[in-house]
Amino acid sequence: MGHFDETICDCCVCPMQCVLEQLVGEENIRIFALNGFTEEGTLTGVDNFIALLDAGGIVNKVPIHNICAVRFEGIFDFKLKPIRKSKSGECSCIEDPITNLAKSMIGEETPIEAGSFSESNVTIKDVGEGIVIVSFLSGGVIFTAAISSCKIQNFGFFD
Repeated sequence: MGHFDETICDCCVCPMQCVLEQLVGEENIRIFALNGFTEEGTLTGVDNFIALLDAGGIVNKVPIHNICAVRFEGIFDFKLKPIRKSKSGECSCIEDPITNLAKSMIGEETPIEAGSFSESNVTIKDVGEGIVIVSFLSGGVIFTAAISSCKIQNFGFFD
């Protein structure tokens, strides 16, 4: 769990890389990115801030800075980076406020939107540095998603 002296890597990219590293080898992982990219497959590796997702023989190389959320079927007990309060840098104005809000909402149900990821009714399960863990029911299946705090656009109703 790297440290980059309170830069956007420290509050957004490193925490997502840590989450993805825990999912290497898992199948049916769906990645949601800022540019509208969504793809599902097997997460085959994470290295140097790039996620490798094998979607039926085609390996997508996704820059982690572009990942809004990662979703998968079932429940997973993530080891998250502990929350720390930044005194300066991008983390203090981008990540800290949304992390604090999400932490105050643990156990609540809410709509959430983060780039190409949006769900109308998720339950906030856990919050770590730069990551919000939610669960939700879709088509009778329980899903878990790890969402980058820095990419969350909205808690609440949206069109």
